[in-house]
Amino acid sequence: MKVSILVILIVIPMLASIGLYCYSFISTRWSRIDENLIQHYSSRKGPQRLQTNINSNNNIQFDLQTIRHAFRSRYGLFGYCLDYKWINLLTIKPQPTYQYGAQTPSTLFCERCNQTLRICTETGCCMTRCDNIPDCPTYIDEKDCTRQYSQKRYYWPKGNCMWQSTWIGDQALPRYLSTYRNSPKDFHYYVKRIRYYIMFLLFIAAPILTFLALLIIFCTNCVKRFYSIPFAFVSIFSLASFLCGAGALGIFLYEWIQERLHRPDFTYELNQAEALVVALNPWLIEVERLGLAFWLTVAAIATTLFTTILSCCFCCGLQSEKSKLRFRIDNDTYEIVHMPTYDD
Repeated sequence: MKVSILVILIVIPMLASIGLYCYSFISTRWSRIDENLIQHYSSRKGPQRLQTNINSNNNIQFDLQTIRHAFRSRYGLFGYCLDYKWINLLTIKPQPTYQYGAQTPSTLFCERCNQTLRICTETGCCMTRCDNIPDCPTYIDEKDCTRQYSQKRYYWPKGNCMWQSTWIGDQALPRYLSTYRNSPKDFHYYVKRIRYYIMFLLFIAAPILTFLALLIIFCTNCVKRFYSIPFAFVSIFSLASFLCGAGALGIFLYEWIQERLHRPDFTYELNQAEALVVALNPWLIEVERLGLAFWLTVAAIATTLFTTILSCCFCCGLQSEKSKLRFRIDNDTYEIVHMPTYDD
């Protein structure tokens, strides 16, 4: 009876937790893009309402332009995709420029050129081949480009996006921190890499500790006379796994919120022009949502907490002498036999 309860209430949740962790490691669904929100606000009605409210307070002229903006999609522990979309966004109305005596409208993120082969037919902008920044919605300027082995950003045909790697093998740490103190940009990336190393190690340690707890249960349950291992070790390893998983998830959530809400000018695609676009279109921050892999990781951590509490209950209430849980122990039995006495 004890064995069946142990397998159902402790072993199966531990196996499920390890499986969820493994799926999260290989998944790129840690975040997603809300396509419905993009369609709603990029239509003419949403920005026009905001434009009317702004124009009523000052004399600045605003305009709707089709602007290229990068969203993070297919987010994973080893990198994310920069999914470029050309959508209608509210911007300050630019002043027209005069070139060769003709008036040319000025637009953001659009370079004009007279070379026919370099013009994108969809946007009318000039394309630059293999610069890791798409100038055409079809990514035609980034396809079939030669990529170096150590390159961290490149075109990913399967996802039709620009893959940005965050793998620790692509970012070596320096021996001395003093080289980064004079540059806020380099220091930001240095601290970011340190947090990423800690997060990655904690995520790896969580399922390993759960596996060790399972190994202790296996030895206690399946090996005869292997009763010298205290069952409290199962609770200790399970609790350590919970703390590692919760700590790693907290670091990931901190990084995700920081880059989503408080991105400085040296993060992935935000410069002064894009900072203005985000300020006038605050709904862009809400497009990136937490994905399936994040919630499965939360479920894995919650499952580990459940097994920790349950194993503590077994340790405190279902143990035998000297705080040891014993299974399949062949106890010797004794029987008192009364022999009849014979008189001589």
